Parts: sequence; C-alpha cells; structure tokens
Amino acid sequence: MNRNEFIDILRKKLYENNVSDVEEIIAEYDEHFSFKLSDGYSEEEIAAKLGNPEEIAMQYLAGNPERKSGAKKAIVVTGLVFADIFAGAFFVLLFGWILVMSAFTIATAIIGMCYIGGFNVYSLIPPVPHYWLGIIYALMFFSLAVLSGVGIFYCVSFCRQLVRAYGRFHRNCISSASGKAVLPPLPTYPQFPMKTQRILRRIALISLAVFAVTFVLAYISSALAAGVLEFWHAWKWFMN
Repeated sequence: MNRNEFIDILRKKLYENNVSDVEEIIAEYDEHFSFKLSDGYSEEEIAAKLGNPEEIAMQYLAGNPERKSGAKKAIVVTGLVFADIFAGAFFVLLFGWILVMSAFTIATAIIGMCYIGGFNVYSLIPPVPHYWLGIIYALMFFSLAVLSGVGIFYCVSFCRQLVRAYGRFHRNCISSASGKAVLPPLPTYPQFPMKTQRILRRIALISLAVFAVTFVLAYISSALAAGVLEFWHAWKWFMN
C-alpha cells in the first residue's frame, strides 16, 4: 500500500465513522509520511509500520469500547508530571543556550563592523596598527558571525521541533491511557526541504572555510607586522 492509497482509505473510513476533525488527522498522517520519506523509508514500509488504515479509523470512534482504567490513566498523568519537570528544565537550558549564542553572534558582527569602520568605542576591542589588518580581522569575525548564525537557526528549528515532538508524546500517552486513538510520533530533529539543507550546508562550509583562512592569515600578518610571534604583547593587548 502506497501513501495515496493509505490516506484515501483512512479518510474514507474516518468520514464513514463520522469522526470530527478528519482533515486535521489526515494532515498528521500525511506529515508523518513526509518525515519518514526524508529518512529514506519507502511509502510501502511506512504504511506497513503504521498498520491497517481501517483499524486506525476505528480507534477514533467516540464510542470505542477499549477504555483503560482510571487508575492507569492517573499513573500515566503522574508520570508525565515528573517528566514535564525534567523536560521543562531541559528546554529552559536549551533556550538559554540559544540566547547566549545569539548574543555571541551579535557581538562578533559588531566587532567586525568596528574593525571595518576603524573605530573602537571605549577601547573595547583589541586595536590593530594597520587598517589592512583590520580588514582581515573584520572578515574573520564576520565569517564567525555567519557560522554562528547558521548554528542558531538550526538550534531554534531543533528546539521548536523538539517541543512539538514532546507535545505529541504527551498527548499520545494520555490518549493511550484513556483508550483513545494516538497520532504517529513526530521526529525530534527539524525537517528541512532538500534545497534549504543544501543552502544551509553551503553557507556553513563557506563561512567555516573563510574563518579558518582569515584566522591563520590574521595571525601570520599580525606576527609579521609586530615582528614577534606573540604580537599581542607587542601591541599591549589585554593589558590594563
């Protein structure tokens, strides 16, 4: 059974059973196919793993006799409360990391602009004696900012998808304990179109290469300009 056959049968049976929100349910299963196809599974493999669409449609009947006991539901809810505490702490740390990396990205971009503009407010950045050296340092910091920005974009997408996946897990646990139908699980990692993946990979590789080259070039050029390997001492960097 391929994707279209599975979706058509499921939609037909859901409407026959007078299930509400049919198209929302169909959208969830259609999205599940898209996720698994991007992981390399075939449509037939995905459909086989999901099971018989007629039996899935039966699970959405309001009068489904397969009800779990109230005690088991209480146990599941209690377990989810403890899981939510740890998951909440993890998400807070993850959001904090994103904020730190965002501040780092902004700071590196500002430093790069300072070197290009040739100004140093309150002597907050290490000065260089030649403007052409400042250009090299600016390119180094700009490329680092771009690389960090790509990382932040992925982290934000990962965090968003992880929240969605945990929300689906949470819902499915309660639905299962209540004897209701469960939706297919969501992946924990972001799903980008192939074109977006190629663009992100290309930007990350180019910025990484530029950063590596300019970092080495900045060190060699600074050492030659200062006449010593430890040029930061000659230029009195990091000294009060």
